[in-house]
Amino acid sequence: MRVLVANPPAYFSNDLTRHFIQAGSRWSFSLKIPKYSGIKDHYLPYPFFLGYTTALLKRDTDAEVKGFDACALDFDDREFIEYVIRYKPDLLIIEVPTVSFPLVMDMLRKIKEDLPELKIAVAGNHITALTRDVMMQYPLIDYALLGEYELTAKELVTHLINGRDSPEYLRSIKGLAFRKGNDIVVNEGRNVIMDLDSLPFPDRDDFDVMHYHDFEIVGKPTVQMLSSRGCPYSCIFCVERHVLYASPIYRKRDPKKVVDEIEFVMERYKAKQIYFDDMNTTLDKRHIIAIAKEIMERKLDIPWACMGDINVDTETLKILAKSGCVGIKFGVETINTEALKMINKLFIYEHKVRKFVETAKSLGLFTHATYTIGLPGDTREGILRTIKFALELNTDSAQFSIATPFPGTPFFELARRNGWLITLDWTKYDGANYAVVSYPHLSNKEIEELYLLASNLWWIKKNEGSLIKHFIKRPQELRGLVRRVGLKGAINMVRYLVEVI
Repeated sequence: MRVLVANPPAYFSNDLTRHFIQAGSRWSFSLKIPKYSGIKDHYLPYPFFLGYTTALLKRDTDAEVKGFDACALDFDDREFIEYVIRYKPDLLIIEVPTVSFPLVMDMLRKIKEDLPELKIAVAGNHITALTRDVMMQYPLIDYALLGEYELTAKELVTHLINGRDSPEYLRSIKGLAFRKGNDIVVNEGRNVIMDLDSLPFPDRDDFDVMHYHDFEIVGKPTVQMLSSRGCPYSCIFCVERHVLYASPIYRKRDPKKVVDEIEFVMERYKAKQIYFDDMNTTLDKRHIIAIAKEIMERKLDIPWACMGDINVDTETLKILAKSGCVGIKFGVETINTEALKMINKLFIYEHKVRKFVETAKSLGLFTHATYTIGLPGDTREGILRTIKFALELNTDSAQFSIATPFPGTPFFELARRNGWLITLDWTKYDGANYAVVSYPHLSNKEIEELYLLASNLWWIKKNEGSLIKHFIKRPQELRGLVRRVGLKGAINMVRYLVEVI
C-alpha cells in the first residue's frame, strides 16, 4: 500500500500572487509573495503533525510512505495534481487549514477524477471543527482524521493494509470520521497523546529542514522542535487549544529525550539553531530548566529560541540564557483591559510586559512580541494605544495579526451569536489580510486599516526612523492615504504617526 502524507500547495492558479501558509501554522493566513518572485526565506513553519505522522507510519506500518510538502516547494495546484497523479498513492493524507479549504477541495476533486480509486483522508482544524458539514459538502473526502491525528492515521493505515475497511472495523478507530453509504459516521474522539516520547522524532528527510524558516536569529538551518504539547490557558481565539487538542491538558516530553533530538538534528542535519515552537515552552519552569541544564551538562554548543510568555521569572531566564537561549517570542495581543477580559488573557499588564522585555534584553535575548488587532471588547482608541505601546516597547521584532474567529473556537461562537460575522467565505479567514468580523463600534474596514497602520508604523520605525524621510521616499503612499481617508483624515493620521513615532 502506498501512502502520501502531504501539505497542500502554496499557490492556486486563480491567483499566483497569494502564497498560502498551510499545515504547521497556528492560524490561517497567506502572504503577498508572487510565485515567481524568487523569495524563499520567508516565514514557513515546519508541519509537525505531518512530520510525526510520516515518521510513525514508516516505523509502525508496512506501507510505503512518503511525506511531501508542496507548500514548502512553492507548488501551485496544477503542479500538485500532476505530482499526485504520477505518484499514484492508494491513500492521500492531507492537512488543510481553514483559509485554503475550498481551494484545496476543488484541487482534490480534480485528482479524484484521474485517480477514482484513490482514498483521501483530510486532517486539520477545519474538518475537526465542522466534520459533518464538510464531509456532506465534499463527497470526495473518504476519511476525516480529527484532532491530534497521528495515532488515528496509523490505525487507519493498518486497517486498510489488512483489508479491514468495512464500517464494522472502522468504527473502532477513535478520532476517525468516515462514510457508510450516504451517512457520515463520526467515531468517539481520541484522547490526547499523554506519552509524547512514544512517538518517533518527526520526519525531516522528506520534510527537508532547509525549507522551513521561523525565528532564525543566529543560524540556518534553524530546526523547529516541540518539547511539549497543549496549554492550560483558554484564550478564546486559540485554535490549537480549543480545536486541535480540545483540552487544557499540558503534556511534556522527557527533557533528556528532547536533548537527544537536539543532538540528532545537529549531527544529521547540521542544525545551527533550534527553535521550540511549543504553545508555551516556558509554561513549566522546571521542565524548561531541566532541558537547559541537560544542554549544559552535555556541553552542546547550539543556540536556541522558544515561544514562551511573560510569566517566566528572571532567574529562569538567566538559566535559559546561560544554556544558549538567544530569543523568546511572547504574546501581548492588546493592552486594552476589557479586551483582555473578553479573550481570557488576564495575566497581561503593561508594567509586567515592560519589565519582562527589559529583563530579557539585559540578558541579551532577542525579543519578539505578537499583537492582535480587532479582538472582541477592543475599540479604535484601545487599538491605537496598543500600537503606541508596541512602538514604545521596542522589542527586536513584532508580529501584528487580524483577530479571526476560526471555526470551533469560542471566538467563532461568540461572533456568530452576536451577529459580528460578515462572511463564511473561508478564503477570507486570513489573519494577515482580511477582517471577517464587524462590531457595532468597530467595522471590519477599520480593523483592516488599523492592522495596516500598525504594520507600517513598525516597519517605518525599524527601517526608516523618520516619518518625513519615509514619505519623501514614497510619495505615492501619502497620495494613497489621502485618497482613502480624505485630506482631513490624512492630516489627522499623519499627526498621530508623528506623535507615536
